[in-house]
Amino acid sequence: MADLQRVFARTEAGAAEIKARALELTRAQRNLLIVIDGKGAIGSFAKIAGCAPEQMGEVLEPLIAHGLVAPTAGGSNQATVQSQAGSGVALSAGSSPVHTLVALAERVFDKRAGPVVLKLQKAADSGGDLLAAAESAAKLAKLTIDEAKAQDFLAEARRLISA
Repeated sequence: MADLQRVFARTEAGAAEIKARALELTRAQRNLLIVIDGKGAIGSFAKIAGCAPEQMGEVLEPLIAHGLVAPTAGGSNQATVQSQAGSGVALSAGSSPVHTLVALAERVFDKRAGPVVLKLQKAADSGGDLLAAAESAAKLAKLTIDEAKAQDFLAEARRLISA
């Protein structure tokens, strides 16, 4: 089993593969390649990849073998999103605000969080405003998942962003 705390980053070859689709990657491998960001622990992407955490090694190994991803210099992620009694999601020291919102989306939308998570991560990659990304993700969730959950997500996201 892969060390689920390891942090991997997409290489230039990985970025090129996303655009070219030259390799025959499985859906889980392609999803993982798209979301790997060099910040989050590999285990945090299991839901997005569509597999169980214990299967991450099988999904990750071909990406490493093709040179599409590589471990970061730090090796493991010290900044993790942690649960707290209040909101269920809190920002720990050094953690990315985007990772916090992703964790919130996964908690609120559970198995249906994938599209919302991708929208949040896409905004982070483009350097977009975090609040605008959260609002856009909430609109998507309102249309595709559940209006009440979308409102809950947006209220908690606003609270986290302003904190």
